[in-house]
Amino acid sequence: MENQVEQQELNNENSKNNLSDIFDLLSGIGLVGGAVGSFCGNAAFAAIPISFSVALQIANRRQLKVELAQMQQNSVMQMTEQMNNNQSVILEQFQELRKDSETTLTQQDKKFQTITQDLSEKIGKNQESFNRLKVEKDELSQFTYSLESQLNTVETIVETLQNIENASQLIRSNPEGADAYYQRGLNHQKLGDKTGAIEDYTEALHLDSTYAKAYHSRGVLLAEIGNRKQAVEDLRLAAKYYFEQGDIESYEQARNLSKEFYQVRYSVVNNETPQTTDSHSEMSEEMSADLVTVGSLFDDDVQSEGPISMLG
Repeated sequence: MENQVEQQELNNENSKNNLSDIFDLLSGIGLVGGAVGSFCGNAAFAAIPISFSVALQIANRRQLKVELAQMQQNSVMQMTEQMNNNQSVILEQFQELRKDSETTLTQQDKKFQTITQDLSEKIGKNQESFNRLKVEKDELSQFTYSLESQLNTVETIVETLQNIENASQLIRSNPEGADAYYQRGLNHQKLGDKTGAIEDYTEALHLDSTYAKAYHSRGVLLAEIGNRKQAVEDLRLAAKYYFEQGDIESYEQARNLSKEFYQVRYSVVNNETPQTTDSHSEMSEEMSADLVTVGSLFDDDVQSEGPISMLG
């Protein structure tokens, strides 16, 4: 069908070209005839073919203008049609491209959502692992601290036992040395062996009845095991000998402890809590009535007691 249309247009174009050629030929003939008539001297005769030739030229030019206008119109129509066709093709291609782009974007969005979900799950698992590691780290730190504390305790115990052994060697080499018994008693006390410590303090007092520190330490242990009466007597003697030796700070400590233990013992024996002023006045009467000189620090009865009889 398109071939037939093109063939028809080609035939029409050839017909127009043939008509234009005929006009040009007739115009040429008219000019030749005019020239011949003018040459022969017949001007009137010459004017007719020339006029006819001019008219043909004018008609030919009009025909050419019409044909040119038609050609331009046809070209514009063809260009418009071609543009419309191209626009349709471009629109179809754009729609296809848009459809493909939307499909691609949808697929990529699904992949992105899947990746995001996987990452979220991994982050959650990593957070759980981190929390577990943190808890395990804290537990390990506590366990390490506990081990260090136990190690320090063991080292302290070993050191204390070594000190006891060293003191025992000194005692074996010099049985009359009160300091060795006192030092061994201190180390027994560190280990919680109150009985062993009291025995060593007592032995030190057998060797040196003025050993204020031994009285002081033994008095504290006696109070801890409930023997407050003898604890008060030991602390009184410790305060006396501290004062005689010029150790005022230790004297005040032993004196205050003896007052405290005396008040506790008084309240237990009488099943009541004594007034602070009464207990202090009574202690003052017993311990500090004659504290004017070192020789009269305690009354004669306390001075003559010496070491506690039941402890040797």
